[in-house]
Amino acid sequence: MTARRVGLPRRPAASGRARARPGSAEDGPDVRAVMRRQLRQALLTVGAMAGLLVGVPVVALWVPAPGVWVALSMGVQCVWVGLAVLHLRRAERLER
Repeated sequence: MTARRVGLPRRPAASGRARARPGSAEDGPDVRAVMRRQLRQALLTVGAMAGLLVGVPVVALWVPAPGVWVALSMGVQCVWVGLAVLHLRRAERLER
C-alpha cells in the first residue's frame, strides 16, 4: 500500500484589520490623547477618594462628639456615590 498525500485548502486571509493593542504605533494620536485624559480623570477620582478616606478620621478627631461618627459615615457614603456618578459621566464624555 502506498500512502497518498491529500492537499488541504488554505485558510482564507482575514478580511478585516487586525485589532491593535492600545497605545501601539498603529493607533492615531487621538487614541493616545483620550487614554491620557482617562488616566488623568482616574487619578483625580482616586485622589479625591484618598482625601476623603484620610480626611474623615481627622475631622472626627477635631470634633469628639459621638454623633459625628454617624453623620460622617452617612455623609461619606453620599460623597462616594457622588464621586462614582461624576467619574462615570466624565469617562463617558471623554469617550465621545
